[in-house]
Amino acid sequence: MFEVHKPEWLYEALPYVYGVAGIATIASQGNLLSIASGVLLVTAGLSIWWLRRSYRLEHKRDEVERRLAQRKAAEYAESVRRESERLRNEV
Repeated sequence: MFEVHKPEWLYEALPYVYGVAGIATIASQGNLLSIASGVLLVTAGLSIWWLRRSYRLEHKRDEVERRLAQRKAAEYAESVRRESERLRNEV
């Protein structure tokens, strides 16, 4: 229902926008409600940034492991091919 496509530049900038808006809210207003709102905005920005960072690092590691497994499988297949070719040539 709330799945709305955001341009990539906006999606990537949102955590920073939240942080800057929170700091600006805290700095510009002196009442308790604005300070609480600013702290919530900064917390939201940091949380989103941390979650995206963790997700990307995890998936980057998974991608590296997948590529390594593919390379090992290709090397194994090549060694099996060479060995079978060597055995055929001996007969």
